[in-house]
Amino acid sequence: MKDNNQIAKATILAAIYVAVCAVFQPISFGPFQFRLSEMLCLLSIDHLWAFWGVVIGCFLSNLFLGGLGIADVFFGTLATFIACLCAYLLRKRRFHGYPLLSAFMIAAINGVIIGAELGYIFKSVDMIPIYMLQVFAGEIAVLAIGLPIYMKIKDMDFMNE
Repeated sequence: MKDNNQIAKATILAAIYVAVCAVFQPISFGPFQFRLSEMLCLLSIDHLWAFWGVVIGCFLSNLFLGGLGIADVFFGTLATFIACLCAYLLRKRRFHGYPLLSAFMIAAINGVIIGAELGYIFKSVDMIPIYMLQVFAGEIAVLAIGLPIYMKIKDMDFMNE
């Protein structure tokens, strides 16, 4: 990150991610995930400081709130890392100004990695495709809610300072 301002913003974003996970803990973890904090992944499309804030927030949430063990801490954070990185790399691919491919990649990557992880954690390999679809659907729903918000705030001064 370039400067202290970006580090501060990333830190605040990580704290917001954890706080939202804590408030909505019952729906943020497990096979039926509706993790509202994942909306924040959209900020990583245009802002590298947001990438680090979301990844650190995911790590801390999985570590202290998730209850699914070290596999979730590692693979959940890895999924967010890869998803946000892909979203950033695809940031110029827009449909009528909307980063739909980036949003789709966030949902797809999380669906695949977290779905496989849940199958491993719950020792139910045959359920992995179902877990993948459930996580993907939850991500799509959350990102669909977050996309209009992201479009409103992405160019605000505080985002780009």
